[in-house]
Amino acid sequence: MKKLISAFTACVTAGILLCSCSGGSSEAATEDLLKAALDNGTGFDEMVSVEGSDIKYTYDIEESWYDDFAASVAGNMAYAEEAVFVKASSDENVEKIEKALEKRLQSRKETLKSYAPAEFAKLENSSVETKGRYVYLVVCEDSKKALKAAEKAF
Repeated sequence: MKKLISAFTACVTAGILLCSCSGGSSEAATEDLLKAALDNGTGFDEMVSVEGSDIKYTYDIEESWYDDFAASVAGNMAYAEEAVFVKASSDENVEKIEKALEKRLQSRKETLKSYAPAEFAKLENSSVETKGRYVYLVVCEDSKKALKAAEKAF
């Protein structure tokens, strides 16, 4: 009887650990995550959607790397605001997307550092985040608040 109880407990524990470690099992639509981030009152004005193949031009992300994405950037490139949410098509592509978004963040920092210090500060306070197969970058006046709003949509 003790062996049966121990085996049952071990199975339940293993199941709980597997479920909690799977991360990103949520099937949130990237559009919902983007909307949550943009609609939280942290200063996203005059945003322009990144559509279809523009993800390659804007973020250097290949179409085969993702299942879903939603992104908006400031209409004026002198402003740093942007938000992008990408759901990778596989675990292997998560790292590729992370690198592409890191490269984008660094490029924007280099562009705005010398002539727009206030915008540069927004970039300095932002980072690429990952949750399961979702990779995202949010840049605004209060990136942490925007990220919290988006993460509630998972």
